[in-house]
Amino acid sequence: MDWLRFGNPEYLHLLWAIPPLIFLLLFGLRQKQKALLRFHSNVDPAHLQRHKIQAALLLLSCLCVILAVARPQWGAKPESVAERLDVILALDISTSMLAEDEQSIRRLDRAKEVIFSLLTELEGDRVGLLYFAEASFMVCPLTSDTGTLREFLAAVTAETLAHSGTRIANAIEIATERLAFEKKNATVASDLEGQKALILFTDGEDHGEEAVKAAKAAAPKGVHIYCIGIGNPLKSVPIPLRGDDSAGATPYKRDVNGQLVLTILDEKLLQEIAKAGNGNYYHAATGITQLATDLARLEKQRFTVRSDGEYQERFQWFVAAALILLIYELIHFAIWYRKLRL
Repeated sequence: MDWLRFGNPEYLHLLWAIPPLIFLLLFGLRQKQKALLRFHSNVDPAHLQRHKIQAALLLLSCLCVILAVARPQWGAKPESVAERLDVILALDISTSMLAEDEQSIRRLDRAKEVIFSLLTELEGDRVGLLYFAEASFMVCPLTSDTGTLREFLAAVTAETLAHSGTRIANAIEIATERLAFEKKNATVASDLEGQKALILFTDGEDHGEEAVKAAKAAAPKGVHIYCIGIGNPLKSVPIPLRGDDSAGATPYKRDVNGQLVLTILDEKLLQEIAKAGNGNYYHAATGITQLATDLARLEKQRFTVRSDGEYQERFQWFVAAALILLIYELIHFAIWYRKLRL
């Protein structure tokens, strides 16, 4: 029977005990009837009938208990509807992210702190991680496992950065392509496509000129671009060439003429990118709460979670039946005992 199965079928062997129990009960009732006839010329049939009813109730309750322990299952689990938002976090890993704007905190470390706090707000959604500098690459595809994302982020340190230059446009294009790919290869049936989000964590220093154009191209595809500014928009700072704090003066990045290279948060560019991408710009120090609020307003993807082929547990029905039979047997015995005393 394809429609019925048992989770613990080995307990069905206990059913072999039912026929001997029936035989023993019938034999006992027969012997009791013979014993009563030795002392009474006529035995009330109702008296024996009560014993038969009690025996039948006990047998049926035992049968229900055995079936309950065997865990009968039938009927596919119902489909459920869930919602989620697809978000790609794009982290700038260019050497300018080594700069320290204030309180000796590197931009990279500040960006990671913001992402860690944002992941808590994105529980239940699918989140991907992208690193970008001169080139861009997906580190982790869209996943609901935020623990994996945290491990990837923890592995990125100042000592691992060796990427010069930044092309934000490339990051936007790669993220948009990835979101489109995930939509095309979705493993669940989607009832509502929903909107997508790309969040850029960067100081805004861009060595390309196509970032705003790329953001405009992503908007019609349902991708909303949000920019998180990392750094100080009012003060330029040098870029250290190494991540450790060894003894002696820290060497800083210089141009071909030996002049010190300074970096500053370019809020104007990030604001233009966010506006073109139907999103918003926030500074890392103040805007994370508002970012979480704006993400919550986006139309989430609604999809149907198909049944995984498992059957529903039905042992509860048999437990309930056994309890009802036992209660009825007790009531029946109480009524009979009361009449006997009267």
